[in-house]
Amino acid sequence: MRFIGILLVISLLFACQSEYNLGIRQLKKGQYKEAVESFNFALDRNPRNSDIYFARGLSRGFLDNHLGAIADLTRAIKLDENQPNYYFYRAYFKSLYGNNRGSIDDFSRAIDLEPYWPEAYYNRGVKLVNIGLFDEACSDFETAKYLGDTLSNNYLNLYCRPISSMKKEKN
Repeated sequence: MRFIGILLVISLLFACQSEYNLGIRQLKKGQYKEAVESFNFALDRNPRNSDIYFARGLSRGFLDNHLGAIADLTRAIKLDENQPNYYFYRAYFKSLYGNNRGSIDDFSRAIDLEPYWPEAYYNRGVKLVNIGLFDEACSDFETAKYLGDTLSNNYLNLYCRPISSMKKEKN
């Protein structure tokens, strides 16, 4: 009887992994609706897997279901709070939903966990510009540029004065 129970658990885990892998392939192909269905199946068999919630959150978000994406990413974070990708993408979907402050908090947490991530600095900088915190945004754009981001140059040119010109004004 114990052997049958072990086989049942193994077969459920295999089915879960198989559906998860299918969902990842669908996600990569842009088949978001199908991916959500595959991840739903996988979550039915393994509801404590943060990676599945993360992947389903991405799929939902790319279907413009931003609240569903945020909910899934929040669940993934509750299961594993040390994954910078979880915070980064929750911040991204929060920003699409119009929650600038919430997205800034999540981009900040992603940066805390992965301090050399230029895209996180760039995106946080954009959200800081949106709420009028230009000095903080300029600092993020400078850091992003230093780390190799090229998109920051546009924002640096638009919103940030070069340090050398600020020194001349003080004299």
